This record gives sequence, C-alpha cells and structure tokens, in this order.
Amino acid sequence: MKIKMIPIVTIVLALAPCVVKAQGNLVFNGGFDTNTNGWVLVNGASWPWSGNPGACVNLSNETPSPSNDPTASQTINSLTPLATYFVSGDYAMGKDYGGGSPSSNSFGVFIGGVVYFQTVAPGNMDWHSFSFLYTATSSSAVLSLSAQMNGTGVCYFIDSIAMYAVPEPSAGCLMLLGSGVLIYVRTRHKRHSR
Repeated sequence: MKIKMIPIVTIVLALAPCVVKAQGNLVFNGGFDTNTNGWVLVNGASWPWSGNPGACVNLSNETPSPSNDPTASQTINSLTPLATYFVSGDYAMGKDYGGGSPSSNSFGVFIGGVVYFQTVAPGNMDWHSFSFLYTATSSSAVLSLSAQMNGTGVCYFIDSIAMYAVPEPSAGCLMLLGSGVLIYVRTRHKRHSR
C-alpha cells in the first residue's frame, strides 16, 4: 500500500487561519473618512482629501525642508510588550515641489522614532500599500507617517492605516501542525530507508 503524502506547505497553509487571527484595529480612525480625530497633523499635513476610498490625509508642505517634514502621528495604546503587531496602510504620491535626489527616500513610517518602512517616489500617483511586523517594547508607542523626507519635495496621501495584534498560535493548532510534520518526516524516512 502506497501512501501519498501531503506536502508540508499544504498542511501549514491549511492551518494558517487558526494560527494567525488578528484582533481589532488598534489605530483609531485609520480611514480618515469623517475627520482626523486621534491624529496629530503637523508641518502642512491636512485633511480632507479624496481617499482610497472616502477621505485621506495629505502630507504636504509647500516650503519643504529637512526640519519640517509633514507628518501625521498617533499614540497607540494597549500594546503588550514583546507581542508582535502587523502594521499596514496605503500611500499615494502627490505633488513634487522639487529638491533632494530622486533616489532619496521621500516617505516613511516610524514607530517610536524608528523607521520601519521607507520608499522613494513611486513615479506614479497610484495607491500603493505598505506593511511590516512590529514587536512592541512598551505598552504604548507613537506611530508616525512622514513625507518630503531627506530634503525631497514629494508629497504623499495616506489612508487605511491599521495595526493588528498577531496572536500566538493556539495549542490545538500547534498540536495539529506538529502531528502533520511528524507523520511527514516518519513516512519520508521510511520511504528512503527501503
């Protein structure tokens, strides 16, 4: 009797929904559809602008300089130190007031002053997405999004900003995953030892 083995990747993908289930969005008003409550807008950042969908924030300063990047920020509370969070959002390039090098990063996302995502101007005005994992170091942190970085004049629109907790896998899912791996390894070992 020949047993057909399911590849380990298939097992992992089948169990992924029970391993990673996110909680609610920890960013307050990340869609900016009705107002900017919860956000601090400085150095020319403004609302409302047509978003992706609804409204969005425009990070734009008509007189850009390295000391006054337009920024939207929010303090995120209720974080669990050492827990992992999935951070995401949308951005679109706006007007370019000139200055800086086109190869310089002009948009960035920071947590606690540390850059977690940055990019050069995309060359089009389509909406793009960013995402990254963040491990909390305290129970709160400041999430900031800035444009016209590094002396560039490139403005950006931002929308759909989110931060979700990534829970640890449940014991049941881990047992299923472990069992699948054990069966796969044993069967593979038996097949090769014949």
